[in-house]
Amino acid sequence: MLADWAGRHLLVVTNDEGFTRACLHDPATLERTLEVPLPGDGVAEAFTFSPDGRRLAFHFTSWAVPGDVWSLDTDLGTLDRLTDSPSAVDPSEVAPPELHRFVSFDGESIPAFLSRPADLPGEAPVVVVVHGGPESQARPRWSPLNAYLCARGYAVVTPNVRGSTGYGRRYEHLDDRRRRLDAVADLAALHDWLAATDGLDAGRAALYGGSYGGYMVLAGLTFQPERWAAGVDVVGISSLVTFLEHTSPYRRRVREREYGSLDADRDFLVEASPLTHLDRLVAPLLVVHGANDPRVPLSEAEQLHARLVARDVRCHLLVYPDEGHGLQKLANRLDAYPRMAAFLDEVLGVAR
Repeated sequence: MLADWAGRHLLVVTNDEGFTRACLHDPATLERTLEVPLPGDGVAEAFTFSPDGRRLAFHFTSWAVPGDVWSLDTDLGTLDRLTDSPSAVDPSEVAPPELHRFVSFDGESIPAFLSRPADLPGEAPVVVVVHGGPESQARPRWSPLNAYLCARGYAVVTPNVRGSTGYGRRYEHLDDRRRRLDAVADLAALHDWLAATDGLDAGRAALYGGSYGGYMVLAGLTFQPERWAAGVDVVGISSLVTFLEHTSPYRRRVREREYGSLDADRDFLVEASPLTHLDRLVAPLLVVHGANDPRVPLSEAEQLHARLVARDVRCHLLVYPDEGHGLQKLANRLDAYPRMAAFLDEVLGVAR
């Protein structure tokens, strides 16, 4: 909620299955006075009132809009676009995401967005993009990676497995500590849903994720090796034990509340670590990491790579010496993303 300094309006913003909804209310009576007319279905953020409450500015992004600033005249209810960022994206060439839900092993309903490639005959190979966090949410905002993959003929699925935010406190805590592998089991249910969905080739489904999403990629490949054809792990956790031992001290205290503590839960942390079950992993894997990562140390990638190479499992480690946690620099993104796409094209048998 947000009120203007003049006391004219109270703004209430809600997250509706990932989409932003916003309404103005009377601060005294709480009566709804105006539904904010957003430019489309997407994500609006950074709402700011003018000092007199006459105008409400916000940033808006969607599956086809990289992001611009808009202004609402709260008296007239009219919307003006304040910025028009340069973009080569033609909205007609980017398919809007479809919101779906699938049922997991325990009856839990799991939401996921599906973006289909345009004009593709037959069944599309699939890239499942798992968000990091885990306290985060995949939302229908602009993603250059997702658009890039769709343009290359991939269906992109972005699930919000249990533990994601945006669906209430109960859902957010369904993966805490010793329930970590319940979230991994959601990936198996997702694969079953892919197999039952028209136009998707579950036999050519790959996992992609960064940070905690990277852990989910590795967990999917080790705990469900028969389901996934390939993986791309970006700054991911290969062992929950070594991650907690070597991450920054401040980070360890925060993460132990989510994953479990080294003192009380070490047995489970070992069992839930992909590194423990690496003998099961057989799918080709691309690992991307920053050399200066203070959150997930490079050693997480190096120990994974060394073990897989020793087993003659295809695993390529791509290290950027000037990166930390993730790919922040444009030059590195322009280098890494085409390599990821080329890797997926090759291992999933996508002709170019």
